[in-house]
Amino acid sequence: MRANASAGPKRARLSETRGGVTVVVLAAGKGVRMNSRIPKVLHPVAGRPMLLWSMAAARALDPERTLVVTNPNQDGVQSALNGEGETVPQREQLGTGHALSQVSAEHRTTGPVVVLYADAPLLRSETLTQLLAAHKKTEAAVTLLTAVLDDPHGYGRIIRARNGAFRSIVEDKDASKEQQQIREINSGVYCFRGRELWPALEKLENTNKAHEYYLTDVVALIKGKVHTMLVADAREILGINDRRQLAQAEHVMRGRILDSLMSQGVTVTDPGSTFVDADVSIGQDTVIHPFSTITGRSVIGEDCVIGPMTQVRDSQVGDGCRIERSHLEQVKIASNVTVGPFSRLRPGTELAEGVRVGTHTEIKNSRIGTGSAVPHFSYLGDAVVGANVNIGAGSITANWDGFEKNVTEIDDGVYVSCDTIFVAPVRVGSDATTAADTVVTKDVPAGSLAIGRADMKIVEGYTARRRARHRPSKAAKQ
Repeated sequence: MRANASAGPKRARLSETRGGVTVVVLAAGKGVRMNSRIPKVLHPVAGRPMLLWSMAAARALDPERTLVVTNPNQDGVQSALNGEGETVPQREQLGTGHALSQVSAEHRTTGPVVVLYADAPLLRSETLTQLLAAHKKTEAAVTLLTAVLDDPHGYGRIIRARNGAFRSIVEDKDASKEQQQIREINSGVYCFRGRELWPALEKLENTNKAHEYYLTDVVALIKGKVHTMLVADAREILGINDRRQLAQAEHVMRGRILDSLMSQGVTVTDPGSTFVDADVSIGQDTVIHPFSTITGRSVIGEDCVIGPMTQVRDSQVGDGCRIERSHLEQVKIASNVTVGPFSRLRPGTELAEGVRVGTHTEIKNSRIGTGSAVPHFSYLGDAVVGANVNIGAGSITANWDGFEKNVTEIDDGVYVSCDTIFVAPVRVGSDATTAADTVVTKDVPAGSLAIGRADMKIVEGYTARRRARHRPSKAAKQ
């Protein structure tokens, strides 16, 4: 790079590795317009960071190497990659051409080099595969992915000769008024031939209004054929620069996810009010009703009914379950379980086959055995409940003693009457019963009845005496 010798690497001999595809993901942008403390490429789209959408698209090319150009001053990018690909630091953000120039000599191979952006999460793997195939078929030095937009503002324009042949790319900042009317734009996704790319990159200059090293200028410096491929769906190349565009990408991606689920046999009664993350799995013939949100890495079985108004996050739900107007987070549910309406299952909860959880019930870090029921208005925290147990309305486990959480154990076949309080740690043996309004403060043997309430007293004639005390006198009436 002539204008700033320190900005790019010194000229180096190309690696002798041939044939393998190199993918370079540009992820070092500051994302100022996001107005966020979080790096732009880590903002999620359908539950997955934008960067990881680009990485997933790149995997379809089966690349020999994947390089991610990052800003070393941004936290969290390395952990998000989780060892996938190899990061290349770009310590100064001097443009897209400068970013690509940070690739070191050992990675500068002569084979295909696919360049894409980490802030374009809608790019499909199928499109990248077609781009690479077209590049190889035409034996071009560079193949560009282009799109036609109704509003091309902000994008580089594709300039063509009268016969339609590609001539050049003009950045939006540098385009004339006439050129700004052109609707075909450069998507920023390229497939280069390495032996032409790297020498051309060394000649790149920053003689433009922004004084940046444009990757688009490399196209003009490359000696060889330039081929273009028009993307079928222009939404694929949407770049995310602010929160509005992030919301647009979210809308498109969630539509794709729901469309895929419906094609696999899932019923979504109202896609406009249903939200499912990218890493969710849902079984055949499950029905999702409106205003339901299924996020994280949740797995929903077959023949379930989810919603309406249900939130499921990072949870596993077995076949044949019904979850209505409830909130589940990090729970495991076996088959044929019903939950709700208006119940909350918190992290660490496990429900066995056939469990019934009714209305206004909260369960946290507890295991409920096969066939047991917590019908309504109860709280179970840090509890181990056996099979075929009935928990009466208004029952709770008092699991917190002010210093630590304690466990309540309720064995098989126990019948818990209404308004029972278990003061943990405590254990109730199998086939035992608690009387209504009992406070259980010690272990209950198997087959026993626990009664822990005050004796009831009957005061006869009380009502008449109370009314007499409050009956107004004749003088007061006058």
